[in-house]
Amino acid sequence: MAHSISKRPFDSFAEANGSEASSKKPRAGSAKLLDKIRVLPIETTQLLLDQICQEYPKLAARVQDTYAVHLAKTAAQAPVNFDHYSKECWYTLNKRYARLRPSQQFEIVGDIMWELSEAREEIMGKAGEGTRFETRRNALEVLRKIWKSVMLCDEQQIRHELMKDGMVLAKFAESMEELARGVTTVERERYKESLYEKLVELQRECESIDMEGLADVYAVFEEDSGEEEDGEEGNEEDEDPEDRVVQPIIPATKRTKVFLLGELS
Repeated sequence: MAHSISKRPFDSFAEANGSEASSKKPRAGSAKLLDKIRVLPIETTQLLLDQICQEYPKLAARVQDTYAVHLAKTAAQAPVNFDHYSKECWYTLNKRYARLRPSQQFEIVGDIMWELSEAREEIMGKAGEGTRFETRRNALEVLRKIWKSVMLCDEQQIRHELMKDGMVLAKFAESMEELARGVTTVERERYKESLYEKLVELQRECESIDMEGLADVYAVFEEDSGEEEDGEEGNEEDEDPEDRVVQPIIPATKRTKVFLLGELS
């Protein structure tokens, strides 16, 4: 007697025996929900996740575990070194166009502004949220060096045009403030113990008109000091809040010193 051949597919046998099928497709409802989540603003998504974690402790534990993995991964990464940006900008400001006449230097100032802005944007792109403190510290330090290179630029025509424009250094100040606010209070204290003094020295190279924006960077660090004083001494009626802001020191109007690369450190 001939044996009949079953026409059932292999997947049905595998599922009947308790083994998984060869492939699984994601649920259509889950995919559609993920698309909706991606459209939501990040602040809304974070708030929803926080509320859900409060209601479901197991989910909160998973978030904690994921955060711990992220911290370990970040700590294992080597901090980014940005010194080459500082050296390239110094060379552009002081050497690359040194043989040009002032009228010719005036014509290429736009290229210099573009190079400085490009360097700043690349630095900020590598020192954003989620990067370790050492990387953000290095970024802040190199932005300070580039700012100082502009203030001490030996080519007077180039320096004059950059100061006259004002926008380039204003953007540098905004980025420096963003980096300062992006670290914790403890990390800002670590910065103040080592490199903050060099940041304050920029005052001595700036006229008062150039201080707009840079004073906001100092204020971030002064806010921490102000909070400590309030906790220890309480409120003082005669204290002027503006006294805690670092005041600019106006330097001599003429600079006869040649700016060397070693002075950036």
